[in-house]
Amino acid sequence: MAKARGAQAAAREARREKVLAAWARKKGLSLAKLDGGQQWVVYAALQVADFLGGVGPLRRVLGYFLSHCGMEIDQCFVAAIVGTSERMVRKAKEVEPAKMVHSLRHPVVGHRKPKLKPEHAGPVAKFLVEHRDAEVQELLAFTHSELGVDMERHALRRFLNRYGLGCLHGNHVEGTAPFLHTRSTVAASC
Repeated sequence: MAKARGAQAAAREARREKVLAAWARKKGLSLAKLDGGQQWVVYAALQVADFLGGVGPLRRVLGYFLSHCGMEIDQCFVAAIVGTSERMVRKAKEVEPAKMVHSLRHPVVGHRKPKLKPEHAGPVAKFLVEHRDAEVQELLAFTHSELGVDMERHALRRFLNRYGLGCLHGNHVEGTAPFLHTRSTVAASC
């Protein structure tokens, strides 16, 4: 009986090694970062993720459990198992359990609407023309005070790129809409 259990354990070990090696190769991850216990947890999580298939909320719960299981599994492994980004794993790890359950019961549908709208491009462009050496914090303060929009740098960067208003470099807005800096040489048609 002990021999049979030993053979079963060896077969499980061989299956785990084979599955993990194939998965790590496919995802471009190094199993050398994991100790034996972590490898077993990752293997078990892969089996659960395979069973769950495309059921997103349950995969999120799996990622949440992996982030809090006390095995110190790297976020890149958790993200690869769940099928999401490391940033999402990091954000989910910060969420309290009650809020996690609430987000599962009441999911947000679709993407959040952008805070700055197309009609804000004009006032932002005018601010950039009037304040050519504006720092990013000054532009963010302007959007807050004049447009009533609080936003982060990355959202501002996307807005500026979308409307050709320049780009963020360090603390400054550079390359601000060159067409706004010079007057047109063409006479007005009216």
